Amino acid sequence: MALTWNSKLLRLLPALALASALAACASTTISDELDGVTPTGSPFAQALFKDYSYLARSFGDATSSASNTAFDAGGSMSLTGTSNDVSDLAQAFADKALTAAKGEDVLPEPAPEGNTEAESLRLRLLRGLEDGRAKAPEDAARAQADFDCWILNGRTEGQDAAAAACRRSLDASLIRLERDLNPSPPPPPVAATPAPAPAAAYTVYFDWDSWTLTAEDLTTITEAINAARTGQQSVIVVVGHTDTSGSPGYNQALSVRRANVVKDVLVQMGARPEAIQTSGTGESDLAVQTGDGVKEPKNRRSVITLQP
Repeated sequence: MALTWNSKLLRLLPALALASALAACASTTISDELDGVTPTGSPFAQALFKDYSYLARSFGDATSSASNTAFDAGGSMSLTGTSNDVSDLAQAFADKALTAAKGEDVLPEPAPEGNTEAESLRLRLLRGLEDGRAKAPEDAARAQADFDCWILNGRTEGQDAAAAACRRSLDASLIRLERDLNPSPPPPPVAATPAPAPAAAYTVYFDWDSWTLTAEDLTTITEAINAARTGQQSVIVVVGHTDTSGSPGYNQALSVRRANVVKDVLVQMGARPEAIQTSGTGESDLAVQTGDGVKEPKNRRSVITLQP
């Protein structure tokens, strides 16, 4: 007997339902996937979920989401990519977010083989995470997300600018984490009518071919900003320097980077950006006079001068 229209439609319904479900899955975005998750676990795991989710949403249609602004309120990062690998990069951050949402451990990305700077920063991060996961979960999660953002963007074609932004953010977040775990003593009481102090200088030193600050450097910078507050100096001058190894042009750019990373930390500590003047002199103003091509540690520095 011939099938009626209704009986044919009934036979088609399961196939139509399957096709509809597949279409819905195909149209699901990373944002949809993350929006449906309620993170569990420790405060550190929940903070990781928030930060990785921001990074996953930074590509494509979710860049204007209000939930993203907490990660990069200052707008220091630009993560819009153009290569075909960007979707895989976004998914990598989403996968990390979903793992963290379950309360499962998420370790920082391994450092690229042979990259001594990344290996050193990863070890520094892991030391901070040991106590930071419990004592400073928000800053610990931010430092880990910054590190992974730097490493993963650095591996992706067309994402050099994003990797550099994440690297700069990592400098600040690592220092914040270390400051959380080793807080500086409070500044001395300010006199009721303090007299302006004379210009004072504070010096931080760098490893060869590096502009990364250490915890010891942070102590020096803290002393400088406390002195500026106590003495009511209104101008902070930061000048970067290098040794004589490398070309003059490269050293000039490196000295500016060293000055700028100190400025970033001063601002993080509460200094007004407009009160800070930065410059670099390359290898032209040596603390220790040497010949060309000499790796002299005391020449690799940034000098902070406080002025009335």
